[in-house]
Amino acid sequence: MSIIHVRQIEAKLKSLFANLIDLADYIGKSQEEQESAFLTRSLAAFSILVAADLNPDQAALCVTDGYHDSGIDAIHFDGREKVLYLVQTKWKNDGTGSIDQGDSLKFINGVKALINAKFDRFNDKIKNRSTEILDALNNANRIVLLLAYTGQANLGRDVQRDLDEFLKDMNDPSEVVELRVLRQGNLHGIVASGTLGAPINFDVILKDWGQVREPYSAYYGLVSATEVANWWNNHYPKLFMPNIRSFLGETEINQSIVETLLSEPERFWYFNNGITALCGKIRKKPLGGNSHETGVFECFDVSIVNGAQTVGAIATANAKSPDQVAKASVTIRFISLEDCPENFSIRVTRTTNTQNRIDSRDFVSLDTDNQERIRTELQLEGIEYVYKAGYSVRDPKIGFDFSEAIVAVACAHPELAYAVQAKNKVSLLYEDVSKAPYKALFNLSLSSIRLWKLVQIHRAIEEHLQNERRKRQGRETMLPVHGNRFLARQVFRYIPLGNLDDPKKDLQDLLGLIPETTERAVDVTARAINEKYPDSYLANLFKNTKKCKDIEDLIDSYWSSTPTSVKFDLP
Repeated sequence: MSIIHVRQIEAKLKSLFANLIDLADYIGKSQEEQESAFLTRSLAAFSILVAADLNPDQAALCVTDGYHDSGIDAIHFDGREKVLYLVQTKWKNDGTGSIDQGDSLKFINGVKALINAKFDRFNDKIKNRSTEILDALNNANRIVLLLAYTGQANLGRDVQRDLDEFLKDMNDPSEVVELRVLRQGNLHGIVASGTLGAPINFDVILKDWGQVREPYSAYYGLVSATEVANWWNNHYPKLFMPNIRSFLGETEINQSIVETLLSEPERFWYFNNGITALCGKIRKKPLGGNSHETGVFECFDVSIVNGAQTVGAIATANAKSPDQVAKASVTIRFISLEDCPENFSIRVTRTTNTQNRIDSRDFVSLDTDNQERIRTELQLEGIEYVYKAGYSVRDPKIGFDFSEAIVAVACAHPELAYAVQAKNKVSLLYEDVSKAPYKALFNLSLSSIRLWKLVQIHRAIEEHLQNERRKRQGRETMLPVHGNRFLARQVFRYIPLGNLDDPKKDLQDLLGLIPETTERAVDVTARAINEKYPDSYLANLFKNTKKCKDIEDLIDSYWSSTPTSVKFDLP
C-alpha cells in the first residue's frame, strides 16, 4: 500500500499547488527533473500549509528549495504566534526509507548558519528574504524544525542522535527549538482525512457532566488531559479561533502548568481555570444512559476560544510524560451555537479572554515597606512612580513604573544572575516579595532617588542599543536585541555610579558616557562571543548564567584593549 499512499499524496499536492510552485531554475531540464523538483517543493509548501494553517498561495511563497539552499527547503515566520518554521523535505517515489544522515546534517548546518545570519551561504531565495528572516530571529518565541518525507520508516538512529544533540545544545537553558516529523503515514492521514478546510468533529467523554438548556445549550464536565493532548496533536493550530490561536510557549504561567501536570497531576483540576469550546452543534450519545457520572458527546465544528495555553501546556507535558498526564483531568464547557444569535461566538471569545487575572506583578503591592515608601518619596520630588497593576504613568518624562524599575535595578546589581533572569523570565525576580531575589533588589537600602536615576540611565542605554542595532549588519543586529539586558549590565559596570543617592548630583555628565560605553559594550561582547560561543543561538545564550559568566570574564580581560567597532565576524 506504500506506493498507493505516495500516489495519493502526490495527487493532493498537484491539486493544491499546480502553477504555484516556482520552477524557473528548471526551465530547459527534463520533464522528470521538473516533476521531481515540483514534488519536493510542493511537499515543503504542504508542510508549511499544515503546520501554520496557510492557504496554498501563501505556502508556495515560503519555498526556498534550490541550489545552495543549505538543506532548508522552506521558511515561514508566523508573526502572530511568533514561530519560525524551517523545513526540509525528501520526496521518495517508492515510499521507503526516511531522510539520510547526509541530508539531515546539511539541514542542521543550514539552520546553524541561518540563525547566525550567515546569508552568504545561501541562495538568492533566502538572501532576498534576509531582512524578513532577521526580524523573525529577533522576534521568534519558538523555532520549529519540520522534517517531511514520503518514506514509511522512522528517522534512522544516527539521524535522530544528530538531531537530538543539536536540539539539546540549542535548548540550553530553555526550550525554544522543537522538532516535528511528518512521514508518509502522517502525510497520508492528513490527505485521507480531508481535514484541510473541513470542520473539526470529534467525540468527547465527559465525567460529572452537566447541561445548561436556556437561553442557549451547553454541556460541561471533566475531560481527560490525555484526550486534550490528542486534540492538540491532531488539530493544532486549526482547533483555535484565529484571534486567540497563539500558544505562547514557555512562559512563566505555561511552565507552571506543565510542572503541575508532571509533578502532581491529580491536583491539576484544582489549579486550572479550564477550557471553553464552541461547537456548531453537540449531541449526547445514548452510551451511559441518563447517568451524569460519564457521558459521551458528539461535537461538530469545534473551536477552542479560551484555554489555548492550558491545551498547549497539556500537550507539552504529555510529550514528556504521558503516564503522568493520564492522571490529570480538566474542566471544559462546550457551548452550542446551533440556536445562538449572529456574532454570539465573537462575544464569547472576546469576553472569556478579557477576564482579569492575578499574576506575580499584583503581589508586589504587598511590599508597602519599600514600594509605597519609594512612591511617596518620589511624589514629593515631582516624580510619579506606579507599582500597582492596572495603573499607568501619565508622563514618562517625569515618571516610571515597576516594570521599568525591576529591570533597571537587576541590570545594575552586582549579581550577574539577576540581569540574566531579567532576560529569561523577569517575573521570577518578584514572584515572592518576602525573599531574594526580590529582597536583594528592593530593600530599605535602595533610595528612591537612586532608583529613578537607574531607570533614566537604563532608558539611555536602551536608546543607544537601538542605535547600535540600526548601524550593524547580519547577526550583529541581533546582539542588541537578545543581549539587551546583559549589555545594559556591562554599561552599568563600566560607568561610575557613585553618589547616585545624592539628589543634587546632576545626571547629565553620566548620561554623556552612555553612547561610547554602549558601543564598546557591544563590540567587546561580540568579540567574547566570537571566541567562546561562536555558534550559539543568541536568544538562548543570554538566558544562560554560566555562559554569560564566561563571556563577562572575557570582557573583563580585554575591555580596555579592545578598539571600538570590532565587527561580529563569526568563522
